[in-house]
Amino acid sequence: MKLTRLVMLAVGICYTAVATYAQPNPKREFRAGWLATYANIDWPSSRNLTPAQEQAEFIQRVNEYRTNGMNAIFVQVRSQCDAMYPSPFDPWSADLTGTQGVAPSPFYDPLQFMIDESHKRGLEFHAWFNPYRALATATTSSLAALAPTHIVNTQPGWILDCTTNSSGAVQKILNPGLPEVWNYVIGVVMHVVRNYDVDGIHFDDYFYTNPALTTYNDDATFAQYGRGIANKNDWRRSNVDTLIKRLGDSIRAVKPWVKFGISPTGIWMSQANNPLGSNTSSGATQHFRDLFANSRLWQQNGWIDYLAPQVYWFMGQTGSDYNNLIPWWNNNAFSRHMYIGQAGYKVGDPAQGSFNTDNGQIPKQVRLNRTFNNIHGQIVYNTTSLRNNRLGFRDSLRQNLYNTPALWPVMSWIDNTPPPAPTQVTATVTNPTQVTLTWQAATSGSELARARQFAIYRATDNGVSINNVAHFIGITPMDTLRFVDNIIADEPYYYIITALDRMHNESAPSAIVAVNTGILPLTLQHFSVAKKGNTAQLLWLSQQEINFSHFVIERSTNGSYFESIAQVKAQGGQQSTNTYRYEDNLTVNAARTWYYRLKMVDADGKYQYSPVRTIKDVTATVTVYPNPVPVNGTLIVQLPTSDSKVQYRLVNAQGIAIQQGTLAPYAQAAIRLQAHVKAGAYWLQLQSADGTVQTTSVQVQ
Repeated sequence: MKLTRLVMLAVGICYTAVATYAQPNPKREFRAGWLATYANIDWPSSRNLTPAQEQAEFIQRVNEYRTNGMNAIFVQVRSQCDAMYPSPFDPWSADLTGTQGVAPSPFYDPLQFMIDESHKRGLEFHAWFNPYRALATATTSSLAALAPTHIVNTQPGWILDCTTNSSGAVQKILNPGLPEVWNYVIGVVMHVVRNYDVDGIHFDDYFYTNPALTTYNDDATFAQYGRGIANKNDWRRSNVDTLIKRLGDSIRAVKPWVKFGISPTGIWMSQANNPLGSNTSSGATQHFRDLFANSRLWQQNGWIDYLAPQVYWFMGQTGSDYNNLIPWWNNNAFSRHMYIGQAGYKVGDPAQGSFNTDNGQIPKQVRLNRTFNNIHGQIVYNTTSLRNNRLGFRDSLRQNLYNTPALWPVMSWIDNTPPPAPTQVTATVTNPTQVTLTWQAATSGSELARARQFAIYRATDNGVSINNVAHFIGITPMDTLRFVDNIIADEPYYYIITALDRMHNESAPSAIVAVNTGILPLTLQHFSVAKKGNTAQLLWLSQQEINFSHFVIERSTNGSYFESIAQVKAQGGQQSTNTYRYEDNLTVNAARTWYYRLKMVDADGKYQYSPVRTIKDVTATVTVYPNPVPVNGTLIVQLPTSDSKVQYRLVNAQGIAIQQGTLAPYAQAAIRLQAHVKAGAYWLQLQSADGTVQTTSVQVQ
C-alpha cells in the first residue's frame, strides 16, 4: 500500500499542473503583465529599500517575465499624482522612498533604469498612469504626508472629493470636467513621452467614481464648462473623451510609434441596458454608465491603439461569464488591437469561486482568447500573482502556453512597411554546444523604419522557414546584432534571421547560413536508445571508420551538461558496417529523463558528436512548492513512496549534488536549503529503497 509523503515547505504554496496540447502556440501574441507600484503591491516590495535593492528586485521581476515567455511589461509610474521618476509636475512617490517628495538616495532615475533593463531582455516597456486619482483615501495622516508640491496642496480647486456611501471614506480625484486638468494630465504624460524611450502609454480603469457607490458634487463645473451639453452624464463622458482624444493626438504628433491604450473594467454596457452591450448582468458595473468611460467610442474612432478590458471573471460565472464577454470584445475591436486583462490575483482565493479550485482557469482563458481573430493577447494582473504561482497557473504559461517565443502583433495603422533584411550573417560554432550568430542591419534615418530587434529561425535542413513556427527559436534584445544559440546535438544547423522594426513589421529572411561540426569521414548509419527495465540499451551502426579510434558514450539528465560514462574501441574497417551495443544501468541516476550522445574520436584526436537520443521514465511526477523557492528557504515535496526512507539529492546544472540527505517515511519533514545553495536552476532527485527514482526541477531565487 502506498501512502502520500508530504515534505513541508515554509514559504507560500503552489502546485504545478502542466498539460500538453497539440495546437502550436501562435507566432504573434501580446503576452504581458501589470506591475503595480501603488502601496508596494508588486514593486518595490517595501518603502524602505535602498536604490540597489530596488534595482535588484526589478531585475528579478523582468528576468521572471522573460522566463515566463512574456514580451511586455506595464509598470505603474504614477498612481496618485506622484511619480516613480523625476517629474516637473508631480512629487516623488512615497511608495519608492518612504516619504513623498524625497528623491532616491543615492540618486537614480527609476524609470530610465526600468526601461533599460526591460529592453535588455527584449521586453516592451509600457508606462502606466492613473490619470485622475490624487489620493486614494484622504485621512488626517495621509493628507499630512503629502508633499507641499502635491497637486492637492498646490491646486485645491482642481480636486473633486468623492465620498464612499457605505463607509464615508473620501477619495480625492482630479476634476475631469476642468480644462486645466486636461492640460495638466496631458503635460504629465507628454513629459514622459518626450524624455523616455517608452514603447507605450497606458491608462487603467480609474475615471469618474461610480455615483451609485460614491457621492460628489461637480454641479459648479458643469454650469461653467457645460459646452452646451444638456445631460450631465453625457457631459462627464465627453470630458473623459476629450482627454483621451487630445492625449492620443499629442502622442502621435511627437512619437507616432508610442502605443496608447486603456484597460477599462470588463463590461462596457450590459445588453439589458443597451442593445449594443454584452450578455451580462444589468446590475454589474458598466463603465459607460457608471464610470463615464466610453471605451467603445475610443476604439471605434481610432483615438487609441488598443483596449485591454479587465475581464476578471471565470468561465461560467453568473452575470459576467468570461465565455460571453470575450466574443463581445472580439466583435467590438474595430480594427484596433484587443488584449484581455486576466485576474491572476484571484487564482487560489477562496472567495473567488472557480478561481479558487480550477487550476486550468487561466490556461483555458488563454486558449479561448486564441480562437478569436481580434483578440491579440492578454495581460495578467498582477506580477505578484505570477510570482506566487497559485495552483501552478504561471507554470502552465511558462511551460506550455508561453514556452515558445512570440512576436508582437503588428499595428498596421501606425506603420506596415517592413525593414530591410539583415545582411552579412555569420554562424560560428564557439563550442560543441553553442553557435554564435552575427549580422549587419541596414541603416535608416527614420525611427519607424529602422531595425530594432531580430528574430532567429533554425532547422536541421535547408528548409528553414519564417512560416514554420517550429523553426522560430528566439528574439534578440533591443539594438543588438548578436545571438547565441545553445544546442544539445552536433548536427547540421541552418539559420535565417529577420529584422523587426518599432511596430514589429518583419523583414524578408536573410540568406541561409549553415554550420556543421562534422569533421570525420566516419558515417553513423544508426543510433538509438531504448529503455528496458532499469537499463538503457544503446545500439549504433557505423561505416567508414578510417583512422578512427573510439566512441565515448556521454549521458545527461538535463540535456545540457553531459558526462562521459564509457569508452568503446572502434572495430575499424572502411567498407563493412560495424555494430555496437552498450547497456547503461539507470538506477544509479536519480533522474526521470536521460539524454545520450556519442562522441566519435579519430586517431588524431579530432571528434564530432552524434545526434542526442532521449528516453524517459514514466513513473509518477514529483510535486514541489513553492517553486521558485527563496535562497535559504524551505521546500515541500509531495510524492508517493513506500514504508522506507527516501534519499534526496539537490543537483546543480553541472550534475553535481550540492545538498543531500535522508527523509523519514510517513512524516512531515523540512528540507531547509543550506547557505551554500545559491540562486539558480536545480534538480531535486528522490530515490526510495526499491530503487524507484523521481526527479523534478527546482528554481532557487
